[in-house]
Amino acid sequence: MPLNLGAWWSEPEYKVCGTFKTRGYCILRKLHELDPARLNTAMTNLYREQEKEPQDITKVEWKAILEYMGAGPEERSEGGSQGQAHHLRPTVA
Repeated sequence: MPLNLGAWWSEPEYKVCGTFKTRGYCILRKLHELDPARLNTAMTNLYREQEKEPQDITKVEWKAILEYMGAGPEERSEGGSQGQAHHLRPTVA
């Protein structure tokens, strides 16, 4: 079942996030609201004993988190119809 991430980018709470850090916290909070145990498992599997700030999570890591949480291929793909991944990480030139 897709997460419907496209709708998240339009929410007023997300729109006021001015940095990758605040966007990351917003997305992590929403994922936590959906399924805290599943998010905890995903984060533990990725980071073991270290804690990572949202702005330090790479595009590949965001995709892994979103996939584990149930995001469909279109939601995880940068080139997808809604282009979800670009909302979470800066583009590297």
